[in-house]
Amino acid sequence: MHMVRMFALKDSLDKLSQVLYDFGFIEVERADNFIPRESGLSLLDNSGFIEKSRELKESIKETLSLLNIKQNKKDIFPPKISTAVIDEIQRDYGPIISDVQRLSTKIEENQKKIDELNVYSTILELIREKGLELRHFKGSENISVKVGIAPEESAKNLESYNSDSIFIEVEKRYLGNVFIFSLSLKDSETRLLSILKSVKFKEVFLDFESSSIKESIENVELNIWQLREESVECRQRLRDIRKQYQVKLTYALLLLEENERIYQAMNCFFSSRAGYIVTGWVPQNKIKALEAKLKEFDGLVHMEKESAESLIKKGFDFRSVPSYLGHRLFKPFEQILKFYGLPAYRNFDPTIFMALSFIVMFGMMFADLGHGLSLAVMGLCLGFLKRLKDAARVLISCGISGALFGIVFGSCFGREDVFKPLWFSPKANPQRFLLIGICFGIMMITLGIVMNIFQNLKNKKIREALFSQWGMLSVIFYWLALYLIVASLRYNALKISLGWVFVILLIPLIAIILGGIWGRRNDSDMVEVIFSPVEIVLGLVTNTISFVRVAAFGLAHAALGGCVYLVAYNLGSLPGFKESVVIEGNIGVILFEGLIVFIQALRLEFYEFFSKFFSSQGREFKPLRERN
Repeated sequence: MHMVRMFALKDSLDKLSQVLYDFGFIEVERADNFIPRESGLSLLDNSGFIEKSRELKESIKETLSLLNIKQNKKDIFPPKISTAVIDEIQRDYGPIISDVQRLSTKIEENQKKIDELNVYSTILELIREKGLELRHFKGSENISVKVGIAPEESAKNLESYNSDSIFIEVEKRYLGNVFIFSLSLKDSETRLLSILKSVKFKEVFLDFESSSIKESIENVELNIWQLREESVECRQRLRDIRKQYQVKLTYALLLLEENERIYQAMNCFFSSRAGYIVTGWVPQNKIKALEAKLKEFDGLVHMEKESAESLIKKGFDFRSVPSYLGHRLFKPFEQILKFYGLPAYRNFDPTIFMALSFIVMFGMMFADLGHGLSLAVMGLCLGFLKRLKDAARVLISCGISGALFGIVFGSCFGREDVFKPLWFSPKANPQRFLLIGICFGIMMITLGIVMNIFQNLKNKKIREALFSQWGMLSVIFYWLALYLIVASLRYNALKISLGWVFVILLIPLIAIILGGIWGRRNDSDMVEVIFSPVEIVLGLVTNTISFVRVAAFGLAHAALGGCVYLVAYNLGSLPGFKESVVIEGNIGVILFEGLIVFIQALRLEFYEFFSKFFSSQGREFKPLRERN
């Protein structure tokens, strides 16, 4: 990783921003973190651009929603990066955005008026059915008349009300409402209004100027027809706008989103009268590409670079340097690694080791040709979903591994009589399978400790490399113990007494204690130093035994597949029943065992492998725009 500093002239801000965007692989940092803030230098305040961009983005999103246009998330090639983009989009599409909002508002208002007119028309029809005229509802000096609607739920207890001074009648339902006709003496009007208010009554004002109810109904129908025609014209205009500006508006939205990345980064630029200073992290293998990009300026932009190693020697915290993994083939497993954490800069990146060991362990535990191929096909199907692309690649690789180990161990859809195993059958020789699982675990544990040793040597931590819990003396003790156990039990080649074995194993453990005493920081660490060998021994024993699960779950998978056929052939002879049990049982085994095996393989990676060397969490490299 390199820290770069770019010095550009005042008039080249837009062009520099375009170059940085096209390059992409740079994480822009605040310039004052690496360059002393001298007189005349200040951080560029770009909050105004960001605010205007966000407001315009929201307007375009609302417009796309009103036009029923789905946002297109594809990349724009080539996008225009400029501080003038906001004004240009506002100028080109501002009138269209306003027009769409105006037409949509007009349609909503017309629909609201149509609903009100429909209510009014229904009330007039009810009045005509009663044989009454509008003048009967006009009221007088002594009588108050109220006509309107109320929600059906609120008015369910108000079916009818009749007293000496108040009369209320509830009529038929309409769109969740009921019609209410009421009258009262003027002295009781306040009590009537209180009753109506309790049921959320909404008054409808009648037009008493019309000569007849028939004329009023005709006028209402004419108004409804006019409003509908106006709404049809508005919708047609919206369809025309959608057809003409669908691609342009989507492009404008994505253009704003891409420019906003630069606007955010600009807040980290140093600004002066002469120009700008940009600082940021760039992966080492991308430096030449950035230098080639900057040649477009014909020497008007000067770039300085300094390696992260050089900064660390000057006292810069290595944990503040971003970690860039940058895997292509193993990118899906890189995402799984991030569930545990990101290795700090200068620490080992275990992605490749994790991917290969994970695939092998999964295949051993899921060893079945038919089940493995089924899992791979499932991954191929999920691969068509963009969001599940990484998960699909993991499924495909694990499924192929399971299928290959199925050939090795002679299993296909839970049956071991389809073809002969290429190596041996785990069910026929479980001890051999368990031994393979333990041997695989020994290699994984040893690899983890060796990675920790080299990691400490790389960071010049000699004491940790030699005497730490997972240092060189630990791996010496581990392999010495393994040799003594195998030589005495397996080959019967060890001719020394048990006491001498005990003494030999104690030598590296005592050396670990002495190394801990030499490097301890204070007296409170003494107990931890003395008991560290106990922790090392217990850790190595439990971690090694833990890898027995590789074989155990492989045997469980084979046994579960065999149980499917055992159940199928012992449940009678109904036509098609056995076949149904076999198919459904195999599907269940694939899904259930696939999940269990994935969890167990992940557990072995995280707790038995990563715990040996994964000591410092890193900071993820966040490029301005990462391009494959």
